[in-house]
Amino acid sequence: MAERARKEEGSPEHIFFSPHPDDVALGAYASLLNVPRDIVPTLVTVFSQSCWEFVLPVDPARALAVTSLRMGEDRRFARAHGANLVHLGFRDTSLRAPPGGPSEPEAATAALAVRVREALGDVLAHASDDAVCYVPLGISSHVDHLLVRDAVRALRGDRGRIVYYEDLPYSAHHPDDEIVDYAWALGLSPRCLDVTAQWSAKLRGLSFYASQLEPKTLPAVEAHARRLGAGRKLCERVWTVAS
Repeated sequence: MAERARKEEGSPEHIFFSPHPDDVALGAYASLLNVPRDIVPTLVTVFSQSCWEFVLPVDPARALAVTSLRMGEDRRFARAHGANLVHLGFRDTSLRAPPGGPSEPEAATAALAVRVREALGDVLAHASDDAVCYVPLGISSHVDHLLVRDAVRALRGDRGRIVYYEDLPYSAHHPDDEIVDYAWALGLSPRCLDVTAQWSAKLRGLSFYASQLEPKTLPAVEAHARRLGAGRKLCERVWTVAS
């Protein structure tokens, strides 16, 4: 795999919050490679229980098999990238409110938000105030992504260093001006990271999640990267609080 960047004096911790296995590999791979090599990044996968293939009713044995497969893929990705891995064990939307079934009651979502915030609070209790926290931007409006993003924002507040990575492949299906307007409404400014030289490494990284990639996923991710690079290079984009 591609090497991470060299350590800088006084480098802070780097904590990557991934709603599901594969989200960091999809949207924050360049940021992961840019973690100084003497810093061990931490990947926190929040919703690590899944059925993913939407077959109703959900068969508990099938859910266990899918969860085991996805967690194994996540462990192999983390190991290959020299990262610590934390699975928080929350059930994702495929188990809480799969398509075709009843929608999740608002009260249940609100109660889940409290539990997610408490769990992430426990993770951050062991992190320094200058730790860099990576969270999804939330452009997809996927409830799991928003729960993770909003919990970290609430826990870190103004004192936290938060980097927002774009939700992929969802971002590829939104006009760029829509993404920009969404991020600006959150008070964020963009920074593009050139991953042209690391693109083959990113594809290898994504290959760890083979069971989770649909046929259209990789073409959509590449199309978005080329759009950000104006057709001349491949880029990922992150957002931070506007200074």
